[in-house]
Amino acid sequence: MFTLPTKFFSAWPTTLSAPFSVPFSVPFPASFPVPLSTPFPAELPTALPAEFVNAGRTFAETQLAGCNALMRAAFESGASLVELNVHATREGMAAASTVSNGLLFVREPRDLVCLTASQSQQALERAQRYGRQVAGVANTAQHRLGELSRDFAGSLPRNPIE
Repeated sequence: MFTLPTKFFSAWPTTLSAPFSVPFSVPFPASFPVPLSTPFPAELPTALPAEFVNAGRTFAETQLAGCNALMRAAFESGASLVELNVHATREGMAAASTVSNGLLFVREPRDLVCLTASQSQQALERAQRYGRQVAGVANTAQHRLGELSRDFAGSLPRNPIE
């Protein structure tokens, strides 16, 4: 327990004086609930603050590592979504090139209808495939982020006093 030495209190006046305008005197207490016989340590113990610093550093490093893992997973999911969009754009441009080349060789209206029907079917299949791939990326990201969140939450203490 922390106590102050008795010489610390000896310099205090036992009554209030000049600068205070109090009409009555306040006596200094004769005894304190805590004995003042224990001398004041020359140096405060440094182990306790060091433990607090280490605990704070460990907690901060754990938080930072968890946030980095979550951000890495989110970034990788975003990167795979960008890669998927680049692939879909290239595929769409290739299909548009094929359609424009096909339109150059259309001689009859029946050929135009057949070309339009086949390209519409292919465009619908590409859109469905793209939707499935986006859903797969989102599902993978959700699963990975949920797993990391559970691991991160599991590493935190349940009781704040732990």
